[in-house]
Amino acid sequence: MAIEAWHEVDDTLGHRKLAALLQMSKDRVRRIIHKYGITARRKRKKYVYPGKASEIAPNLLRKLTQERDPEIVFSDILEVKLADGTKVRGCFALWKRTRHILGQAFEYHMRAELVTSALETLSFDVPDAIFHSDQGKQFGAKPTRELLLKKGFQLSMSRAGTPTDNGYAERFVGVFKLAVAERRLYHTLGQFLQAAQDWVHFYNGVRPHESLGYISPDQFALEHGLPPVPSPTLL
Repeated sequence: MAIEAWHEVDDTLGHRKLAALLQMSKDRVRRIIHKYGITARRKRKKYVYPGKASEIAPNLLRKLTQERDPEIVFSDILEVKLADGTKVRGCFALWKRTRHILGQAFEYHMRAELVTSALETLSFDVPDAIFHSDQGKQFGAKPTRELLLKKGFQLSMSRAGTPTDNGYAERFVGVFKLAVAERRLYHTLGQFLQAAQDWVHFYNGVRPHESLGYISPDQFALEHGLPPVPSPTLL
């Protein structure tokens, strides 16, 4: 069954996204998945990270006007546990306009190098774009600030205790953890990185996004005359 085949790729897909992939009506897909007991896995409670930056950047998103509409890249940090309990931390960068994952990196630590490693994989040449994150100390660290300045970004941070300021990143963390990190046990870092890379390629190139009209980021970029975005390589 085609629905089961797509669930082998990503079992978090609901009937609307499956309908877009299968080019069927969402009502028909809903009836089929109900008949065969196929359900999308749901999100769990998210992890909240401690550690606040000593230097806080202003929230530039709250100062935007209709006359000034810059490109925005959102970023956040997540945590994954391997089968033996080893903690792996990841950092990603997401382009608001297309929902592309532009860069991503994983390390065993939570130092600023985690963020700078993700930034080094990022291919995004738009002057004065805003790079928005929470107030994590990794984002406010000097190496991160210097690299963002070198790449032409303006650093912006959410208000303290206001995760909705970084809602795009928060949502992606939830989707990634559900679709990849929590789907199965990974016995090695290599196994996890391969699964993460495969899914990010799927996310950028195929996975329908409700906010984009149920097409993928790649399709959205193509239809709007935007340059192609290469998915980041993790291995």
